[in-house]
Amino acid sequence: MPDVSILMPMKNAEAYISETIQSLLNQSLPSFEIIVVNDGSDDDSELLVESFSDKRIKLIQGECKGISAALNLALSHAQGSYVCRCDADDLYPSDRLQVQIEWLETHPDCIAVAGKFSSMDEKSNVISAFNTGDDECDITPELLSGKTRTHLGAFLMRLSIVNQLQGFREYFVTAEDIDMQLRLAECGMVGYIPQNMYFYRLHNASITHVQSSSKRIFYEKVAREFLLQRLESGEDLLDKGIPPRPPIIDDKPSDSIEQIVGYMVSEAWRLHAKKQKKPALLMAFRACKKMPMDWQVWKTFFMILVKN
Repeated sequence: MPDVSILMPMKNAEAYISETIQSLLNQSLPSFEIIVVNDGSDDDSELLVESFSDKRIKLIQGECKGISAALNLALSHAQGSYVCRCDADDLYPSDRLQVQIEWLETHPDCIAVAGKFSSMDEKSNVISAFNTGDDECDITPELLSGKTRTHLGAFLMRLSIVNQLQGFREYFVTAEDIDMQLRLAECGMVGYIPQNMYFYRLHNASITHVQSSSKRIFYEKVAREFLLQRLESGEDLLDKGIPPRPPIIDDKPSDSIEQIVGYMVSEAWRLHAKKQKKPALLMAFRACKKMPMDWQVWKTFFMILVKN
């Protein structure tokens, strides 16, 4: 039996799926399974998954009911003691599973452990490591306050607890990861290791960037409101069968290039603050190349150039 089950929803990920799966197969921990749910891809994603001959990969046909349903379908096939998620365009560091499973085995009182995560662009160039904390700690209290410091992709969870929660809630067409983090904290202690566990790719075809901004904001807010309702009365409006309706109007999705450049500019200033002027200038120049006609980005470059 595998130690870890990796859940992977996939839809039209042919540009990245091979690299993603290879990053998982490169794990130092050998005992795991990758459960890929092909959720209506009309590109070559499925063929690329089938090109791998590794028996640890399971390919399942989804029902095109959304990401939560795809994750739940993968979960229904999971055989490991632990479970984690990897989107079909993201990457794992090679020692990620080994580090987290060893931590959980030495902390039997914890139901899950999270780590840091980093952003990368379409070409797998790392943009920045998110500042999610540099100390090992218990993040349960902050989750119970509605704060999520890291990505669900950086979590390793005990499968028994995720099954106890009945998996992901299909009401959430997005922010299902935030809802899961908050519900986990109601079941037990969640630890945090200050080590990068996940590379999150930013591009316009990602799930985040094909959904409207208003819907994303709505579901993130509702996930936190549901937490408060459960803490007060033991159940939320979704449990009662009367959840709020999402916004009808779909506005423009966020642009990944603007988001990437924003992260680059922030990283450039962070490097500059640490007296790493050359890397700061390099990062700022990369931002300029992404948006060469944006004078504000060039202004950042020249400010870092002249600022002591």
